[in-house]
Amino acid sequence: MNSVQNQVTNSVKALVRFALWCYFKRITLIGFSKENHAKPVIYLGNHQNALIDALLIATTTRRKTTFLTRSDVFKNPLIGHLLRYIGMLPIYRFRDGVDTLSKNTPIFNRCGEILHDHEAILIFPEGNHGLKRRVRPLKKGFISLLTHRWSRDKQPVYLSPIGVNYKNAVRFPDCATLVYGKAFQVNPFEPTPDSIQSLLNQLHQQLSVLTTHIPESLEVNYDQIEAGLEKGGQLFLNPIKANDIIAQFERALHIDPSGVAANDIWLKVNSEKRISFFQKACSLISKFLFECLNIVPIYIWRLFLKPGIKQPEFVSTARFGFSLLFFPAYFLLLFILIAVFSKNLGMALAIPMIHFILNIIFVKKYANPLH
Repeated sequence: MNSVQNQVTNSVKALVRFALWCYFKRITLIGFSKENHAKPVIYLGNHQNALIDALLIATTTRRKTTFLTRSDVFKNPLIGHLLRYIGMLPIYRFRDGVDTLSKNTPIFNRCGEILHDHEAILIFPEGNHGLKRRVRPLKKGFISLLTHRWSRDKQPVYLSPIGVNYKNAVRFPDCATLVYGKAFQVNPFEPTPDSIQSLLNQLHQQLSVLTTHIPESLEVNYDQIEAGLEKGGQLFLNPIKANDIIAQFERALHIDPSGVAANDIWLKVNSEKRISFFQKACSLISKFLFECLNIVPIYIWRLFLKPGIKQPEFVSTARFGFSLLFFPAYFLLLFILIAVFSKNLGMALAIPMIHFILNIIFVKKYANPLH
C-alpha cells in the first residue's frame, strides 16, 4: 500500500471512528492491549451485526487491519474497488459456487504477505451473522488460510479472539462492548481432522466467554433467558456476568425441572435494576424532542429505507450508512439556506452546530431507543 493510499485509509478510519462515536451511546473496550501490535495477528470475532462488527473492531484496534468479508458485497465493480482500496478483501464460500473457491488462492497469498509483514487480519469464523446471543459453530476457513500461509512461511501466528456485544443491535442509540481475549500463539501443525477440531473447540470456548452465550441446550428457554437478561439493564454488555446468570439458570433448571427455582433467578436479576418514574419521564421527553429535531431523517428512514431491509442483522448497518451520508449533506444544506436568506454567516454556522450538539447530547445522555 503506497503512502497516499495509506493516508486515505487512515483518514477514512478516523472519519468512521468519529461517526461510530456519534452513532453509539457508548463504546467500551475491555482487555484491549498493544502487546501484540508488532506481531502477525488474526483477530477472530463473533458476528451479529453485519458491517458494524467489522467497523467497530477495525477502528478500535488502532493498527493496520485488513478484514475479509463475503464476496457478494464486491459484485458492484465500483464498490468492490473502493472496499479493496480501504483494506477489505473478498472471501469465497461454497454457497458462492464451487467454481469460485479457486479465487481464494490469491486472497490467501495476499493474507500471507500481510502476516509476513507483521500486520493484522480480521475474520469472523462463524461464516455468517445472526442476532441470537450465541456463538455459532465455527467454520475452518481461517485454518485453511493458516495452512496456506505455512506452506510458504513457517513462522507462528497469533490468534486474538474478540467478543462483540450489543445491548440491542437493532435499536438506536445502542451501546457496544468489545471484549478482547488473550491472544495465543499457533505454530505450524499438520491439519488433521483432530487438530483442526481441537483448534476450533479452543476458539469457540474462548469466544463463548467473551460474549453472551445462550447454548443450544437451552434453546427451548432462549426467549425467557434473553428477556430476563434484557430486563436486567446492561447485562448484555457484561458477558461474564450474563454468562454466570445463564449458568445459574441452567443449574437451577437441572435441579428443579419445574422451573420454579430458575424463575427466582430472574426475580433477583430484575430487582437489581429499577428505573424511577422521573428517569422514565425524562427518557420519554428526550425521545420526543429528538424525534421533533430530526423529523426529516427519521421520516425518510422509517417510510422509505427501513421497510426495504429484509434481514434484521442489516438494520443497524443501513441506519449508520444513511446517517453517515445524510447528516453532513443536511447540515451543509441548512448552512447554505440560512446564509442565503438571513445574510447572517454567524447564524448560518451556529444553527447546524447547535443541532449537531443537541443530537450528541440526546444520543449520549437521554435518548430512549428508537426503531
